Amino acid sequence: MASQNYLYRGGEQIAIEKEDEFFTVMIPDAQQLEEITKMEPVEHVQQVFENVYKVQTEKGELDEVMQRLRTDDRAPGICHHAYHPEGDEATRYYLTDLLTVAFQPGLTFTAIERILEQHGLKFIRTFGDEALMTFLLQVTKSAGKNPVKVSEDLQSRPEVLFAEPNLVNRFQSFYTPLDPLFKNQWHLKSTRGVELLPDAHVDAARAWSTTRGKRGIIVAVIDDGFDLTHPDLQGEGKVVFPRDFVDGDEWPLPVRARGDYHGTPCAGIAIAEENGDGAIGVAPNCAFMPVRFGMTADDRLLYDIFDYTGRRADVISCSWGPVPVFAPLSSLLSQQLTQLSLTGGPRGKGCIIVFAAGNYNAPIRAVDNVRFQWRHATQGLKETHGALLNGHAAHPSVVTVAASTSMNSKAAYSNWGKEINLCAPSDNMHPLDPQIRQPGRSIWTISNDNRGRRYTDKFGGTSAAAPIVAGVAALGWSAQPELSADQVKEILYSTTDKITDPQPDPVFQLRKGFYDENGHSEWFGYGKVNAYKAVQQALLWQKNTDDTGVLEKPSCPTEGIHIAAALVNPVGRDQGREMIALFNATNATIKLDDWEIRNRAGRSEQITDMHIEPGQTLHILLTKVPLSNLGGSIELLNPAGVSVSLVHYSMWQGMREGWWIKF
Repeated sequence: MASQNYLYRGGEQIAIEKEDEFFTVMIPDAQQLEEITKMEPVEHVQQVFENVYKVQTEKGELDEVMQRLRTDDRAPGICHHAYHPEGDEATRYYLTDLLTVAFQPGLTFTAIERILEQHGLKFIRTFGDEALMTFLLQVTKSAGKNPVKVSEDLQSRPEVLFAEPNLVNRFQSFYTPLDPLFKNQWHLKSTRGVELLPDAHVDAARAWSTTRGKRGIIVAVIDDGFDLTHPDLQGEGKVVFPRDFVDGDEWPLPVRARGDYHGTPCAGIAIAEENGDGAIGVAPNCAFMPVRFGMTADDRLLYDIFDYTGRRADVISCSWGPVPVFAPLSSLLSQQLTQLSLTGGPRGKGCIIVFAAGNYNAPIRAVDNVRFQWRHATQGLKETHGALLNGHAAHPSVVTVAASTSMNSKAAYSNWGKEINLCAPSDNMHPLDPQIRQPGRSIWTISNDNRGRRYTDKFGGTSAAAPIVAGVAALGWSAQPELSADQVKEILYSTTDKITDPQPDPVFQLRKGFYDENGHSEWFGYGKVNAYKAVQQALLWQKNTDDTGVLEKPSCPTEGIHIAAALVNPVGRDQGREMIALFNATNATIKLDDWEIRNRAGRSEQITDMHIEPGQTLHILLTKVPLSNLGGSIELLNPAGVSVSLVHYSMWQGMREGWWIKF
């Protein structure tokens, strides 16, 4: 009976079996590739990475083909079996001739060289600093074994922290648009970079795997004008119900003499069409309703604008508002916004009205204000003496949006207060002196600026944050069109990323980057909007059993259950004795049936027959998911697959035997 082989990966020991039709071969040149392709028992040859090719043979012929290649006098081939996890033939591991090996800190280079000689290994490169003792090594013919077996031998040595075969990783990408500027639109999908965190985005790319929006969902942008000749604002059925309240016609085009450069980039952020050219919006497949007004309006005109827009649009995005003064809404408009949020929209289910919070680092409401200094865009520093109120942003039916940065911090200029509902990514700038450095990247979007440019990399303010939220709302509604406006808003609020900012703001030295007992922050509202979580949560809503057509809220939460601690390295053997502790920060008893625990390597197990009381901690023994002592992550997912809690730990934490790691 053949001995059991193991693949070591991410600190896990995976029992594996050889594939009986597939193997890998390192092919040095086109001539040998052609010769292998012509071999009679060979059915298929395909490149999987650089010079590594997978070869499929007829059943029963694999060993003979591999032997022929290995003993070819002209150019002996480096061949390795392909493997799959024991009992899982859907997963396949392709080997190279390389290993990644980490040695114990303090081991001398002479000792390492001796180990390499004993196992037939050749040095290729160092990972990170030489002191980290982690190397890429090549398995040579002198080893007399394939990389799997060599890694098993090395794992048994006390000098080695880990030794893992260098596998060919094959990925299926999440949806990535063809539009070339998408790679610059970090607010949609971010990676680690200069002044950029990998989770600063709104996770739009993952949401697009489910929906990129529907033409039946209409996003209105009320602003100063729109370049409808722009290719990213075109497409079959893209523009609907256009209206110009300045000229009184159906052509809400910008007028350069008036400086109408604001509406086009706002619209692009929300709904720029996916067309293989330029940039892309959060909800590219949704319809666009452009509504122009002159940035001044009496109560009557405001009522007419919202009456026209609110009866036709599902989502209304408004990236404008008053300067820091006392500006309450008229009763007419206040009542209208309330009514539209309940019964407006094309289906009578309400419309979502989104307003930017403003860019003055001002409180939305401050009845006891005595003196507030702020910077006017064209007039410089000014002061307001007396109460402050932004009536639109303070309205309880409005979704008020603050700005976060590419560093997941508060945008220094962003208005704040108890009235903030959500935040979304934007740029960063000092609210009083633009010459004072504030870290953070600007937003890429479409443009119609006075230089005739079609795209800009310098847009920002809460003007950029608001249409991001509008686009996410449209994606959620596209995933479940029968939802009401209030239900979509509830989804947006309950699926946020709870970013925090411990630093004081640069003007008042206030520290409001944390959340209260209700999960609300005066800087970030209920958190940074997350498109992927919102779409997944929208899909969970189901019709009532009485067939009234009313949708019911799903029972599983998307926040409030935290991985509080983990026992990664128990005393003695690890398997079957590792544990995690969950804490319920909600006010309800949560049934955990069909919830999942997942490790860094993607292995998971379901929780069954458990519940957790509010304010209580629950310990869960892990039987199927191993936790690597070399560092990793632990994730808790609800039955919809939405990540509710994700924690990380280092190798140094994981190596402490018998210690609980607190998160």
